[in-house]
Amino acid sequence: MIVSETLLVARYNETDQMGIIHHAIYPVWFEVARTELLDKLGMKYSKVEQEGILLPLTELKCRYISPVKYEDEVIIRTKISSMGCVRLTFHYEVFKKE
Repeated sequence: MIVSETLLVARYNETDQMGIIHHAIYPVWFEVARTELLDKLGMKYSKVEQEGILLPLTELKCRYISPVKYEDEVIIRTKISSMGCVRLTFHYEVFKKE
C-alpha cells in the first residue's frame, strides 16, 4: 500500500480569530495531499480527469483532536483505504511536525 506524506505550513489566512486553523481548511489540505499521492502513483490528477474519471467528494468525516495554529508545520499522511469499481476511499491523518 502506498502512503504519501505531505508537508504543509499553516498560513495566517487559514486561521480563525483565535489563531487556530479553521475547520473548512482541512478539505483543501486533503486535496493537496490527495493530488500528491496520485502523483506518486504516476497519475496526474489533470490526466485522470481528461480521461473522464472524476473524483467528487461524496462524504467527509473529521475528528479534531488537537488544534493546528498559525505557522505550525503539519504532515498529512494519505493512503487509499478502499478501491472499488466506481469508488475510491482516501484516509488522511494530520500530525504536527514535532
